[in-house]
Amino acid sequence: MCFVAIAAMAQTADIEVSYTAMSPNFKNGKVDVKNQYVLLANAKESKFYSPITEYIDSLNSTPEGLDLLTEMTRTAALSGRYDDIPRKDGSYYVVKSISDNTLRYYDSAALDKYVYEETSEEWAWEILDSTKNILGYECVKATTDFHGRKWTVWFSPKIPLSDGPWKLGGLPGVILEASTDDNKYSFVATGIQQTSKIIVPVYLADDYEKTDRKSFLKAKRAFLNNPLGSLSAQMGGDITISGNSGEPIFAASDVVDLIETDYK
Repeated sequence: MCFVAIAAMAQTADIEVSYTAMSPNFKNGKVDVKNQYVLLANAKESKFYSPITEYIDSLNSTPEGLDLLTEMTRTAALSGRYDDIPRKDGSYYVVKSISDNTLRYYDSAALDKYVYEETSEEWAWEILDSTKNILGYECVKATTDFHGRKWTVWFSPKIPLSDGPWKLGGLPGVILEASTDDNKYSFVATGIQQTSKIIVPVYLADDYEKTDRKSFLKAKRAFLNNPLGSLSAQMGGDITISGNSGEPIFAASDVVDLIETDYK
């Protein structure tokens, strides 16, 4: 019954695009964090998410699923197969609604989960003459400034959906590749297919506290600046790490910063 109710509220996607997302390690700034995301989209709405993270969240959303997740974790740990312990691959969901011109962003800062809504961006893209082939599609180059960073993207007019990875969109075609000018953040399409998959609402959406974009970014940066202090405040007690020399756990913002930097 629950599945039927979810399906009734959801729409069916027309296209599925898989992406490899690269981002910096906040301990040292090296771009070595790789996540696999998927864009499910139609002309009215889309969801950008990690399938592995969604699977774990789906298990956490029911008592039976939670029992299964606990058993999978216990079995892997007892057998010493620690790589088999279910772990999330990326933390955020981006849900876009073309019909009401909104974007909802779900993510976490330390132990707290947040959701905020913003009006879809009025993009100021500069479309250039350069082209290149990505997965068999001729793509056109475009650039823009967005929330503190300059982005260069490649989009395909042959796929006429004005969407792309993460929050990016607003071009006459799906964005198949995107990167910041410092190459700290990037998304590269690894597969494209037509689909009839249901765009399922975010699991446990009611667990996310409502906030606004800049407040969320400040909370995330505050955690990186002082993780033990943030965790102690959230847990209601002092948290220490054995062997910690007092050196910062994460690098300062002038070494590595968030994907959006206009919160300062």
